[in-house]
Amino acid sequence: MRNENLVGRWDTGPYDFGAMESSWLCLRPDGTGWSACANVGGGSVGQLTWSCPTDDEVEIRYFWSASGHWAPGEPPALVEVEDEGPDDTAVRTRYTVTLDTPPLAEVPMTTLHLADAVEFAHDFALATRDVDDADPAAGDHG
Repeated sequence: MRNENLVGRWDTGPYDFGAMESSWLCLRPDGTGWSACANVGGGSVGQLTWSCPTDDEVEIRYFWSASGHWAPGEPPALVEVEDEGPDDTAVRTRYTVTLDTPPLAEVPMTTLHLADAVEFAHDFALATRDVDDADPAAGDHG
């Protein structure tokens, strides 16, 4: 089971006041997606599947991850891979989707609040509902 309100590319940017990194979470309607975290020293990306075991929980299961260096952009693209491989990390956490005004925003935004952190973040603002096959990871690792 999946909740269509979770579909989209979510971004911590509006919540990154004073933070040294930014994170993204992309949840596609077909139950696939990716997450990424970047800072000046590099970052990581993971490919994942997701579902909603209950009405207020999301389960994210990673199957591949990589770390390395990024090219600038929103979200950035992983251009130099230092380490990559299978990943069996799973996160099952409660969530809410609300209208919220983040510290770096002037207007309310649709926000995904997670009880447990994904990519070191609990709060992600909706960047877009239009998600495609674009992925910050180089190549297909699925």
